[in-house]
Amino acid sequence: MTNSVGSAGADAVDRQRLSVGRKAGWGVGALASNAFNTLPGLLLLIYMTDALGVPAALAGVVVAVPKLFDLVASPWVGAASDREAARTGRRRRLMAAGAVVLPFAFVITFSSPVRGDAAALWVFAAFLAASAAYLCFQVPYTALPAEMAESTAERTRLMTWRTLFFTLGMLVGGVAGPLLTEKGTPAAYRTMAVIIGVVLLVVLLIPVFTTRDVRSRPSEGVSSLRAAFRTARGNKPFVLLSAILFVYFVFTVMVLTGLPYVATYFLGGKKEQAGVFLVFALSSTLAVPVAGALARRFGNIALLVAGLLLWTLGGFVLYVAVDIGTGATIAASVLPAFGQAAGLVAMYALLTDCIKYQAERTGQDSAGVLSGVWTAVDTAGHALGPLCYTLVLTLSGYASSTLDHPVGQSSAALEGIRLGFSALPALLLLTALPLVLRYRRVVTALPDAPDPRPADM
Repeated sequence: MTNSVGSAGADAVDRQRLSVGRKAGWGVGALASNAFNTLPGLLLLIYMTDALGVPAALAGVVVAVPKLFDLVASPWVGAASDREAARTGRRRRLMAAGAVVLPFAFVITFSSPVRGDAAALWVFAAFLAASAAYLCFQVPYTALPAEMAESTAERTRLMTWRTLFFTLGMLVGGVAGPLLTEKGTPAAYRTMAVIIGVVLLVVLLIPVFTTRDVRSRPSEGVSSLRAAFRTARGNKPFVLLSAILFVYFVFTVMVLTGLPYVATYFLGGKKEQAGVFLVFALSSTLAVPVAGALARRFGNIALLVAGLLLWTLGGFVLYVAVDIGTGATIAASVLPAFGQAAGLVAMYALLTDCIKYQAERTGQDSAGVLSGVWTAVDTAGHALGPLCYTLVLTLSGYASSTLDHPVGQSSAALEGIRLGFSALPALLLLTALPLVLRYRRVVTALPDAPDPRPADM
C-alpha cells in the first residue's frame, strides 16, 4: 500500500520544513477555540441552573440546540470557505469574521440581565451567535494544515503543536473560568466573560495574520455542497474517523460537564474544581510532545487506541476517587489527561491524511467541506455531551436552584452526579474501539487510502 501523500510531496516538504513560528502561529488558534468549547461545557449549564434558576432539562436544551444548529451550518461554511479559496486563493475572510464576533457574543452569553425562563431565551440567542462565529473561524482554520504541509510527518508535527495549545486552552477555560466565577453570582460570571473575551480576541487574531500568506490550492471548479457531501460519503476513512470523533467527544465532554457538579457537591467548590482541572490540563499539556513522538514511532492508530483505553481506565478510577476526596480526584485525573493528549494528536493527524486522500481520490480540493463536516461532528459531540449529562441529572432527580434559594440533593441525585462524571461515560467510550479497528481495516484494504503506518520521519 502506498502512502496517501506520496514520496515526492514528502521529500519537498522535508526540504522546506515549516518554521516553528509558522506552526505555533497556526496552532495557537486551538487555545482560543478550546477555551471557548471548555468554558460553556464547564460553566454554562451550572450558570443557568444555579445562578439564573433555569430548570436542568431546559438548560440542557439551551446548551445543545445552538451546537446542533452548527451541525447543519458547518458544512455550508466549509463550502463557502472552498469558494473563497477558489476565488482569492486564501481562507482568511471567514476566519477573521469569526475571530472578531466570537469574543463579543461570548461576553453577552454570560451577561443575562434576567432570570428563569427569560434567562434561558437570552442565553440561547447569545450562545447561538457565539457558536455560529466559532464555526466561521474553526472550519477554515481546520482546513489549513492540509494546505500548509504535504507530508504525513509534517502534518503530525502541526497537530502536535495544535494539541499543545489545545490543552493550554483547557487551562484558560477549566482553571481561570471557575476561579473567576467562584462566588457563583451572575456578576461574577459576567466579569469572567469580559476577561476571557479579551483573551479570545487577541488569540483568535494571531492565526488569521500568521497564515495570511498560505496559498490554498482549489480545483478548477469548486463542487456544490450536495456534490461535496456525496464525495465525502465516498471517503470511507473520513466517515469512520468522523464517527470516532463523535463518540469521543460525546462521552469525554460528559466528564468535563460533570466536574462543576462533582466539585460543588463532593469536593468543596470552585477552588477544588480548578485544582482538578489544573492538574488535568497540565498533565495533558506535558504529555503532548510524548504523544507526538509515540505517533511517529508506532503510528496514529495505535496512539488513538491507547488514548481511548487511558480515558476509560481513568473514568473508572475517578468514580472511586470522588468518594475519597479532592486529592484522590486530582491524582486520578492524570489518566484521562494522558488519554486526551494521545487521542487528539492521533485523530487530528489522521484527519489531514483523510483530506489529502480525498484530493487524490477525486482530483478536487474539498478541504473546506471536509473540515466543515468534521467541525459539525465535533460540535455535535460537544452539544450532546452536556445533554447526556443533564439527562442523567434529570433521571436521578437533580433539583435546580439559585443562590437565594439553595436546595439539597437526594442520594439518588448525588449518585447521578458522580456516575455521569466518571464510570458511565468511561464505559460508553469503549464503543469507539470497534470503529477504530474498522478504520484500520479500511485503510489497509484500500490501495490509495491514508497509510496507517507510523509517519516516515
